[in-house]
Amino acid sequence: MNLKTSILLLLTLLTVRTTFSQAPVQFVENKGQWDRSIKYLGQVGSGAFYINQNGFSVLQRDPKAWEEIFESSHGHAKGEASSKKNTILKSHLYKVEFVDGNQSAQIIADKPLYTYTNYFIGNDPSKWASDCKLYQGITVKDIYPNVDVRYYSNNGAVKYDLIIHPGADLSKIALRYSGADKLEVKEKTLTIGTSVGDLKELPPYSYQYTEEGRKEINCKYVVKDNIVRFDLKGYDPKSTLVIDPTLIFCTFNGVTTDSWGYTATYGPDGSMFGGGIVFGGGFSTSPGAVQGNTGGGQFDICIIKLTPDGSNRIYSTYLGGGGNERPTSLVSDPQGNLVVTGFSSSSDYPTRGIGKVGNGGGYDIIVTKLNATGTGLIGSLRIGGSGDDGLNISDYGGNPNSLQQNYGDFARSEVILDGANNIYVASCTRSTNFPVVSSNFQTSSGGGQDAVVMKLRPDVSDVTFSTYLGGSANDAAYVLSINPATNDIYVAGGTESGNFPGNHAGTVGQTYSGGVDGFVAILSNDGSTLRKSTYIGSSSYDQVYGIQFDRFNFPYVMGQTLGSWQIINAAWSAGNSKQFIAKLQPDLSNYVYFTCFGANNGINAPNISPTAFLVDRCENVYVSGWGGGFGSAPSSFEYPSDGTRNLPITSDALQGTTDGRDFYFIVLKRNASALLYGSFYGEIIPDLTTLMVALAALIEMV
Repeated sequence: MNLKTSILLLLTLLTVRTTFSQAPVQFVENKGQWDRSIKYLGQVGSGAFYINQNGFSVLQRDPKAWEEIFESSHGHAKGEASSKKNTILKSHLYKVEFVDGNQSAQIIADKPLYTYTNYFIGNDPSKWASDCKLYQGITVKDIYPNVDVRYYSNNGAVKYDLIIHPGADLSKIALRYSGADKLEVKEKTLTIGTSVGDLKELPPYSYQYTEEGRKEINCKYVVKDNIVRFDLKGYDPKSTLVIDPTLIFCTFNGVTTDSWGYTATYGPDGSMFGGGIVFGGGFSTSPGAVQGNTGGGQFDICIIKLTPDGSNRIYSTYLGGGGNERPTSLVSDPQGNLVVTGFSSSSDYPTRGIGKVGNGGGYDIIVTKLNATGTGLIGSLRIGGSGDDGLNISDYGGNPNSLQQNYGDFARSEVILDGANNIYVASCTRSTNFPVVSSNFQTSSGGGQDAVVMKLRPDVSDVTFSTYLGGSANDAAYVLSINPATNDIYVAGGTESGNFPGNHAGTVGQTYSGGVDGFVAILSNDGSTLRKSTYIGSSSYDQVYGIQFDRFNFPYVMGQTLGSWQIINAAWSAGNSKQFIAKLQPDLSNYVYFTCFGANNGINAPNISPTAFLVDRCENVYVSGWGGGFGSAPSSFEYPSDGTRNLPITSDALQGTTDGRDFYFIVLKRNASALLYGSFYGEIIPDLTTLMVALAALIEMV
């Protein structure tokens, strides 16, 4: 995972169905593949949004049943009984019409995407359609005299604006809801009841432009007999008025098959890259993409690049061969080229140059560099021995196992760049013949699984050095960072080895504490020397999931614990909680401070699975992660999690409430002296198994 000069507030590593939930809505034109009443359709993960001549329709499926079908179809069901269960999928459709609206209003599509969709389904050619174009905005002109309606999306939510020009009669604007179980206004929000749950439209934000700028106009919903009107106060009828409710029910990504998000990063211009996997051929690639179609396995890597504001796709592409691939980390160089790391079981994974380092077999580590337009490979290598490489403990998992303690832990690693664009990778291997290159301090496996550290040339033409890093039990390297003063490589992760290599003398953790411990190791930049290493561990479970340097060259670590830690030099802490942040001396000899954060909700487990970590120029510390699980305590397919309830938040939180299964974001002031910010992000769905992801909201270094 990328833990660099940005925080991925809405994360990555967790396996979910929506890969790019912040991508703009894509409206597909109807060329005969659907009923002719449908003009454009927005495909969604658990529903659909239809634009009709005189309004719109919303299809929502039962999210719980949808999730059960998805889980059982991909082997994620809880126990054998679940895989045999016949789930009934309920759906609900309601329609919204403009009362007495213009039945021949002009419909204008804009912001076209440079791609298309084909529909060759069934054996009736009259229902086939090809070259169906995609758009990001649809405007219906003069739905009433001098009134337009525009459909689009904002941060993944469906929006429609009513654009009211001078001369319009506001009293004529009325929207009739048909097929809803209930329609009511609560706390200024319009609630639409359906058989599969309530949907909402946020309070309408209305405004006009004046000489002083944008002026907000007081507006509220009025509901009578399933018809919605707008009550406005204090507007100027001689100026254009905009009313823009936001419909909240789903997010759009343009993927017509199952897709899971894994990782994200940002480009030099603020553009955003997202990486995930897609099952089958439902991912829409851009013209000239380096790989326009699936490689033929069960799933392939999918990469998308978005403009800085998320409003447009720059490119999208597959990466994969005849086996299966997963991305684990992304990083962009100053030219906008993208380095992708992960692991692949494909012998025909797309490579360039020498293609392979090592014997290969099972899963191999992959390092691929795409050019800035996504149209070509700058370099691409498969690296590995005859066992599984890049895969932490086991494929996908299911419940706690050795170092695999969180949902998504099987796919943890990191790639970073130095000032010369050399590439550094932290990962793991189960191969006894992993290719060791130009490194002498550990040339063979210590036993079980080992951490590995690699440095590659900027063009991915070859490996500069690679080495094992591990003892006689299981070890994994998750993250790494470069000391700006010495150029040494600091690597961190988890270990079960009581003989983890390196000189531990004089460090904060000279001996193995038992169970699973975190570790930090210092390697010379050429990979020839292991200078020092330390355990970061209590008498219980501990792992390190983040390591970063401040501008004064002090390293910071972040991780999970089930042990009891002493709070050191930190005015702010959350007692004996299960996530920790620490600042260390550069030689690992002592803690500058050590603090914990979290909440105790009754389960002896961490609250969140950490996903990103940052230290800014002011020495403030940022952490994000996902909390919750499939239930309160582990069963046949669950990881223990104490969830996000009662985690500390601030008064300016983006979201102040949680159902226990949400993303969490926290910022601590320099030297852990105070809580600067805390917030949740996610749906509030009590007692509903929910898998969530969103890729966006990058917070760059202050």
